[in-house]
Amino acid sequence: MKKIFYIAFCVLSAIAFGSCQNITTDGVTGITYYPVITLEGDSQIIVQKGTQYNEPGYSAVLNGEDVTASVEVITNLNTSKSGAYSVTYKCVNADGFSTTASRKVIVLDLKDAVEGFYLTSADSYRDRAGTITKYGSSFEILVTNNDDGTYSCDDLLGGYYCQRAGYGADYALAGIFSLDGSGNVTHISSSIPGWGDSADGITGTFNSETSTFDICTVYAGMKFYVTMTKE
Repeated sequence: MKKIFYIAFCVLSAIAFGSCQNITTDGVTGITYYPVITLEGDSQIIVQKGTQYNEPGYSAVLNGEDVTASVEVITNLNTSKSGAYSVTYKCVNADGFSTTASRKVIVLDLKDAVEGFYLTSADSYRDRAGTITKYGSSFEILVTNNDDGTYSCDDLLGGYYCQRAGYGADYALAGIFSLDGSGNVTHISSSIPGWGDSADGITGTFNSETSTFDICTVYAGMKFYVTMTKE
């Protein structure tokens, strides 16, 4: 009787095991190949505000086969508004695995006296309770016109944490400010997503003759003195 029970148990176990194998492997190939996307042109493109964006081109190959027609292009690009945008290229294989590539598009009014790319001075510095730390290098900062009397800056700390310390974009102090007729800077809003806080205050000036900002940003009890000149 025990022998019969043992045989029956083994048969049922084999059936159950076989069923599980069929379920987990159903519709999945033994080897999956990922698409390879290649972008033509530069990874960052500047477009004159109000003009048309011309796609430089892209291609995709999957296991030696041209699948460029299967690439989906995703973007929030609006060439009528200054700012930084991304164009994402996505291709999915038969097993549902995807590959993406991206390109940054910067929309600028090249005739605007203020908006554009700036380089911080290497002599910019952070004052932390009397301890001075110079930036030591130049970092690229983007300022854009919001078309409402205000400007946006992608890092009012001049790249100190985002670029100098290498923390990444979440640690840039993105902010909005206005300029009066004398070039005085008025802080409107700002935030550092990585730490979830903002600047305590920002003062400074813009010199239209030299296209230079001199800004003092108070953040977390520290003062950041940043000089940045338009490229």
